[in-house]
Amino acid sequence: MINFKNLTMDDIEIVRPYFVFSRSNNCDNTVGGSVMWRDYFNTRYAIVDRTLIFRVTFPGYGECYTVPIGNSVGYAIDLICNECKEMGVPMQFVAATERDTAMVERKFDVDKVVMQEWSDYVYNAEDLINLSGRKYHGQKNHINFFKKTFSNYHFEEITLDNIKEVRAFVEEFSKTESKESMIFEEELKKTFEVLDNNDKYKFFGLLLKVDEEIVAFSMGEKVNHTLFAHIEKADKRYRGAYPMIMNEFARTYGSDMKYINREENAGDKGLESSKLQYHPCNILNKHYLRVKCSKC
Repeated sequence: MINFKNLTMDDIEIVRPYFVFSRSNNCDNTVGGSVMWRDYFNTRYAIVDRTLIFRVTFPGYGECYTVPIGNSVGYAIDLICNECKEMGVPMQFVAATERDTAMVERKFDVDKVVMQEWSDYVYNAEDLINLSGRKYHGQKNHINFFKKTFSNYHFEEITLDNIKEVRAFVEEFSKTESKESMIFEEELKKTFEVLDNNDKYKFFGLLLKVDEEIVAFSMGEKVNHTLFAHIEKADKRYRGAYPMIMNEFARTYGSDMKYINREENAGDKGLESSKLQYHPCNILNKHYLRVKCSKC
């Protein structure tokens, strides 16, 4: 049996080095995508032969694995197969990209289903930095409105000196933007966790102020050639605050990146519409895989 242990914040620096092995810009292969959501998915991990394996309890699918990343992916998949055989359970994977799926299909026949609500929205970094062309006319209008209406604005990097202000902003945000959704509530809880423990998460970020009051902020990380925007909140009373923080976050941290991943919509139609308006260069589909071979 594989020796799995519960994933905690104290394991961040153990798992972080393995994410550079990811050959896709999948947000699940980041600290934000794995550690922030560890409680929601009951995430456990193991490292075998310099390869990282996650085991999760995924809503609607039960006990599953993510496709391993590291030096010995094939060997790790064989170990998963043996474990499933010993436990007498089906071998199944979630959040598998096309690259991940191809690795599993080299060994087994699989049934696969696109997990539509978990697809990542990936953008060319230069598109979100420059907002060039008519397709970004709407976003530029909102930004211009904000700049004209709230002329006394400025951006600040999030540091130890202002992170408590950001936390206070999130507390107020949670009162006005509450949704009856477990995912929304979990995201809020983990946003507080990141702000209270950013010495462990090591995210970078920006805040947007008007008259010295925070109206928006964004935080994330970089893995390989992709900038990941893990947390983004804005006060909707300030029209244009969301595109303002999105664009400045991209400009500040994305100039040396090829892509920006703004993550999934998690089934939220409003969020889906918003992400599509920024014109992704790729909607990174993820799949549920169930191995059909008799031994697994």
